[in-house]
Amino acid sequence: MKRTMKRATLFVVLLICVSLNVSFGAEVIKVAGSGGMIPLATELAKSYFAENKNVTILVKPQSIQSGGGIKGVADGELGIGMANRPLKEEEKGLGVEVVEIARTGVIIGVNKQVPLNAISSKDLCRMYEGNMVNWSEVGGGSGLIVALTKPETDATKETIRKYIPCFKNLKEPEKIAVIKSSVDMAKGLANAKSIGFTDAVSVDASQGAIKSLKLDGIAPSLENIRSGAYKLIQSYTLVTKGKPTGSIKDFIEFVKGPKGKKIIEAMGAVPVQ
Repeated sequence: MKRTMKRATLFVVLLICVSLNVSFGAEVIKVAGSGGMIPLATELAKSYFAENKNVTILVKPQSIQSGGGIKGVADGELGIGMANRPLKEEEKGLGVEVVEIARTGVIIGVNKQVPLNAISSKDLCRMYEGNMVNWSEVGGGSGLIVALTKPETDATKETIRKYIPCFKNLKEPEKIAVIKSSVDMAKGLANAKSIGFTDAVSVDASQGAIKSLKLDGIAPSLENIRSGAYKLIQSYTLVTKGKPTGSIKDFIEFVKGPKGKKIIEAMGAVPVQ
């Protein structure tokens, strides 16, 4: 009976390891943090694992935001944290190192069915103040606008507040839904009349379901992000406790190398060497 139970337990462990793409005996490096970085980090981890079966980069599929990733590294709970914002003053004394791997645009995204390709800062602010409620007012067809926003602590929202002047002190009405994760924002933008704040990687991952809008006449293209012509830009960074060593250093070098660069570009972001 005991032998049967041991075999059953081993079988369950095997299933878990297979589902998580973890090899027995492999070193496991836990990664978590910014929700916007999860799709990119997952693809990078898969590609790295294909060449390094003795190391598994285990990316947490739920967001704990940049702050959670930074704190997790500082507390020794994570090998790598993901952050899409600079360190705050209170985080600079935690003994962490930050490596920038990519830059991506913060996107004003709409459902693909919205017949609109561009928006002005003025009209965007009117929507989020609650003073523009129908798509017909901005040439986006008909129907009520479903505006989706991000929490004030989210790096995406901080970028919007910083770079769109009329958003700096804008107070959003309670009827505007606050969406915490990038995954849930993508689901929200499945609504045929929705508009929200997302990023270029999520737009790429949506396979055409989400459409990015030009903002004040400037498209969030890789060229405009690279040149700085498009102002709503976030840095994707990997955070480590002290200078990276061992397998963590090896993974970061892979990310910064030719294969990592190719993956980053394929997912709609600009690699940083």
